[in-house]
Amino acid sequence: MEPVVSIVILTCNSLGVVERLVAALRAQDSAPPHEILFMDNASSDGTREYLGSLSDLPARIIDVEKGKFSHSLTRMEAARAARGRAVVFFTDDIVPIGRDFLARLTAPVLQGRAAAAYGVWQIHPEWHDPVDAYLHNGWYRGFDDIVEPIPAYCWEKFPPELRRRLCNFDNCASCIDRATLLRLEFPPVPYGEDMLFARRLILSGGRVAQVKEALFHHWHKVTPSYMFRRMCYDSYLSAREFDIHYVSRLRGVIKAIVLRSLQRTYLAFFKVRMPLGKKIYWSAYNIRTLSADFFGKFAGVLTAETAKRGFSPLKRKLYAAQRRIVREIEEKSILRY
Repeated sequence: MEPVVSIVILTCNSLGVVERLVAALRAQDSAPPHEILFMDNASSDGTREYLGSLSDLPARIIDVEKGKFSHSLTRMEAARAARGRAVVFFTDDIVPIGRDFLARLTAPVLQGRAAAAYGVWQIHPEWHDPVDAYLHNGWYRGFDDIVEPIPAYCWEKFPPELRRRLCNFDNCASCIDRATLLRLEFPPVPYGEDMLFARRLILSGGRVAQVKEALFHHWHKVTPSYMFRRMCYDSYLSAREFDIHYVSRLRGVIKAIVLRSLQRTYLAFFKVRMPLGKKIYWSAYNIRTLSADFFGKFAGVLTAETAKRGFSPLKRKLYAAQRRIVREIEEKSILRY
């Protein structure tokens, strides 16, 4: 039977995580006929061999050479190789919740209600940070089920925060009409291609669906240095593409870190049930990551002019870090199709 859906999973040294996703896909009920394309980025830990052993699944492996991976380019390569009329994108470390996850995720696209749809990430309180789970697992309830097409004239009248909200999209678990994707393509950026594609789609007459019933677990435990780099580039991209400046003054950075740290420490000790050692551990973890988060966001919005304004060696150092991070990320990513 010809596949209706092509499931694309990006892997790179993914043993220990991708098995959970494969098990969840095996357990799906009422899923549309599908194929699975593993885009393996030169794995050296046995991932390639594991994927090759999945003889019971309708799977293909497409090798991505070392140094040739790009979030946008690699996904577009997969879309061109796909045979289904809809393409589902998964990262290797998500865990779908429920046996009907795939059917729910793909329904808006296959039924013609939207050209693209995305699932809702959740944080498992036992696997991951329970304080983060307590705070954020209801994040999606205020979002519309369908974002309608928006004329360019109206778009220009919207404030930046509304534009960004309307472009919410998540390639950790998404489904896109293949013909539409091949026509519009993911923008060539190191990451953030999902939200920028959503912008292209709604401005060209397409609809984007958030599937609130398609829940999946996803979370990363990160180092402060990783968080700083990631949020620096995210903030830089958001300022460039949406004119959003999450934190624009050093005083705001300090205030945000102190208030958010106090909030999470309070939740850890008085709202979330867990052993005392975990309360201390996650409180300390959050203080470190929140500090890196907000300093990264501030660094990302700095310009040469704002970095020189006033006597602030710290701002100049943060701006220098931003330029280095942006250069390194963009040099390591393929930005042309």
